[in-house]
Amino acid sequence: MSVASREAAARAALDTVFDPELDEPITDLGFVRSVTVTPDGALTVRLRLPTSFCSPNFAYLMASDSKDALTALPWTRDVVVLLDDHHDSDLINRGLAADAGYRGTFGAEAEKDLEELRLTFRRKAHSAAMERALACLLRENPDLTEEDLHDVVLGDLPDVTAAGALRRRRAALGLGVAPSEPVLVDDHGVRYPQGEIPLRLRFARAVRVSIDGNAHFCRGLLRTRYPQSAADQSPRAGDPVAADGPVRAGEPVRAGELVHLSAPPKENVS
Repeated sequence: MSVASREAAARAALDTVFDPELDEPITDLGFVRSVTVTPDGALTVRLRLPTSFCSPNFAYLMASDSKDALTALPWTRDVVVLLDDHHDSDLINRGLAADAGYRGTFGAEAEKDLEELRLTFRRKAHSAAMERALACLLRENPDLTEEDLHDVVLGDLPDVTAAGALRRRRAALGLGVAPSEPVLVDDHGVRYPQGEIPLRLRFARAVRVSIDGNAHFCRGLLRTRYPQSAADQSPRAGDPVAADGPVRAGEPVRAGELVHLSAPPKENVS
């Protein structure tokens, strides 16, 4: 297996690592600074974040998940993941090198287990994915009302990326993914009462807007901190783009050049 093939495989593995709060792959966000592979299978990955003060537990989770994803590749001999330019970089990098785990890395500061944090954000991601999928259904069926969504099952959803993303978010929570499963359910898979549907949809929409807004903000911060990172970020539908390509941080845009895309954000439905 060539070095180039191994690098491509490493980047594909990193596609499976998500920012827990933004619900997007770290590769799409531009958080992967470099991937270096040696002929004998040693692998070094450097990560970067939008600010030096990003939450340490989020930073550790992404770095740790990256190391796990890369170590699972059959050809890796030695995997090193380094977090650059964070106020806890030294601490996190030492903990990763020693395979100390979250509590072993942060000690008494690790008040909550990472799995509890991960579950919280999986639930938010599920709410947002549910709202996106149902929004697609409502757009394709103008005669449907919000109350009608009570009886909608997974098999009723249009064959769009958002539906597949919802199934993956449900599977991550241990919820059913069969075509007969109801779509509008809580974190435990219990169908919402019909009278609560408008309220539940508004809440899910607020969660989705918050996730999308934070993702847009963090992308901009990263481009401001590392101007070269713009080339590493995957375009997001819904972000303004110039006629000749994505708007980069600091670039002027002339009147009439902006195009607003209406499709659901690519990264948020992966």
